[in-house]
Amino acid sequence: MKNFYTNLGLLLFLIALSVAIVLYKPMNLGLDLRGGISMVIQPDVSYAIEQEYQRLSKDLYQKLREEGLKVLDVLVEKDYIKVELLEEGGVEKILEKHFPRLEVKKKEANTYFLALKDQELLQLRDSVIGQTVEVLRKRIDELGVVQPVITKIGQDRILVELPGVLDLQKAKSIIGRTALLELKLVVESGRREDLESKLTPDLELLPSEDGSEWFLVEKVAVITGGDLKTAYTSQDEFGGPAVSFELTDSGANKFGQFTEENIGKRLAIVLDKKVISAPVIRSRITNMGQITGQFTPDEAKELAIVLRAGALPTKIDFLQESVIGPTLGRDAIEQGIKAGVLGYLLLALILVLRYKSSGITANLSIILNALMLWAGMVLLGATLTLPGIAGIILNMGIAVDSNVLIFERVKEELRLGNSPRKAIDLGYKRSLNAVFDTHITLLVAALILFQFGSGPVKGFATTLTLGTIASFISNVYFAKFLLEVLYKLRLFRL
Repeated sequence: MKNFYTNLGLLLFLIALSVAIVLYKPMNLGLDLRGGISMVIQPDVSYAIEQEYQRLSKDLYQKLREEGLKVLDVLVEKDYIKVELLEEGGVEKILEKHFPRLEVKKKEANTYFLALKDQELLQLRDSVIGQTVEVLRKRIDELGVVQPVITKIGQDRILVELPGVLDLQKAKSIIGRTALLELKLVVESGRREDLESKLTPDLELLPSEDGSEWFLVEKVAVITGGDLKTAYTSQDEFGGPAVSFELTDSGANKFGQFTEENIGKRLAIVLDKKVISAPVIRSRITNMGQITGQFTPDEAKELAIVLRAGALPTKIDFLQESVIGPTLGRDAIEQGIKAGVLGYLLLALILVLRYKSSGITANLSIILNALMLWAGMVLLGATLTLPGIAGIILNMGIAVDSNVLIFERVKEELRLGNSPRKAIDLGYKRSLNAVFDTHITLLVAALILFQFGSGPVKGFATTLTLGTIASFISNVYFAKFLLEVLYKLRLFRL
């Protein structure tokens, strides 16, 4: 009798806890149910390789001069670095010692054609894809999107799904912006035609945001986006929208020394190779700064988001984009609910017709199974998708299969002349191994799907995993208890 009340208490507690969890927090709905944006993005790896060659060419030019070689020019041309010398020799040794990532692809007289080694190119490609995924994840987290999907597909493409976000242009603006912030010393400003003749290898020409003015600036930036600690919206001296930023300790030290040495000169605030503003340095500045321009409040907010998340390592291309309206999601939910209810009613009818009053206990265990599954998904913050609904319906069938197996073993014991009470105990005991093996096998398959699948497959695997655990608890433990309740009430029929 003591075990009976213990089991009854456990059952009531589990039901109450599951109901409380379900009522306390709503279920997260996936893109196919809630609506949102789906995009396939491809980082421009060739552009990233070109930028890497540009960086290497500057270092290479300086090192060749330091080693005493007579250098005519170091240029980046398509997929290689072209080195022109007055005299032959010495390049291979310098590469081996200082630039082991590079190798000589071709040599013509005093001209060398250098390129990254194949392994280095592969590592750079993987690094660009990995960095892009991480930056996108940070930016989307800043947007406050619940349960986004950001995953690599194929060799160089990224799938991004944003449930609940319907403004495609705003999402593309935040996700796709390179947001490369650089602070550079201004040498001179004016018309492009007047400044082009003053270009040297250490200087570059950059336009203002509206293209009305050009700036001759030092190529090497004093501060970059990598030196930022945080960025946030603020107001400029005229009350207009602006973006303020704070620097890391190392960035603040560099910036403080630079501004102290260049008081009275102009500092270009460069964003994606365009000069947003070029204020005059009035005093030493250390850990804080401000970006001003013709921003709207929304533009300032978006810029702060992308600066906090960091710059993308390269440009990205949007290969595919679609907006899924919430109407489709509502239809899918309604159809899924109808399918689930209809499926359950048919199962309930078959079980009662086949197993009489014992079929009622199977139906109650299926309801308990669904309740625990739903509570588990809410508790773990899992996202319900259309394949997930299919997983729930499939789980109902699995639960019925376990009940059928147990009931048939109980019937066998009754045919052998055992009493109903003993038949229930022996039937459950002798079918337990088969039920356990079935659930373990299914659980392993679901976990493999979750580990190696993506998108819809993960949604299906999530419900299948939680449903398998809930099915084992409800069918093996509480279904037996409910049969014992029927026996005590003298309503047991099988």
